Amino acid sequence: MGTKNTRELLLKSAINLFSQKGYANTSIREIGAKIGISSSIIYHYFKNKEELLFEITRSSTEDLVQSLRETEERISDPVECLREMLTEQTIIFSLKRKKEGKILAIDSYQLRGKRGDSIRKMQREIYDIYTGKIKEIEEKGLLKKVDLTVLTFSIFGIINSFHNWYKDSGRLSKEEVAENMEKLLFHGILKQEID
Repeated sequence: MGTKNTRELLLKSAINLFSQKGYANTSIREIGAKIGISSSIIYHYFKNKEELLFEITRSSTEDLVQSLRETEERISDPVECLREMLTEQTIIFSLKRKKEGKILAIDSYQLRGKRGDSIRKMQREIYDIYTGKIKEIEEKGLLKKVDLTVLTFSIFGIINSFHNWYKDSGRLSKEEVAENMEKLLFHGILKQEID
């Protein structure tokens, strides 16, 4: 088993266990046991369990920031851009990467020091991307009277709660869930309904 392969297997094992049991209730020993290696070998790849959590949250958050930035560059209309950003975050990061999304929503606050600061900085960037887009919509006179901070955090609340209720075996596809969320949001915040 190569170094890169072992590292990736450890990350996958941690993602599975953290999403099932939570970060606090998962031990280093369990992470290693899932892929058949001893906990002493894990320390050749990661300093501690917190470093595993950091790598999972850093990678997922960086990918989300990149996806949102690419959407911003690609779509100039702020309403359509916000719609696409919601679809990207809902389908790709909350549904296709459901386990990482759950870890981000529930356990990322447990990161301390520089690691915690780094993740919070990226999360702030995501917040600023959404707020900037909502301000553009407001400047066009399309937004109902609503506090932008409340609105932005409400968007995150809706997206981050998926892990509590969505099931792949449910009657709606991932795309249908995203479409319904968009309708709910846009009909609630825009002065005129945009289909």
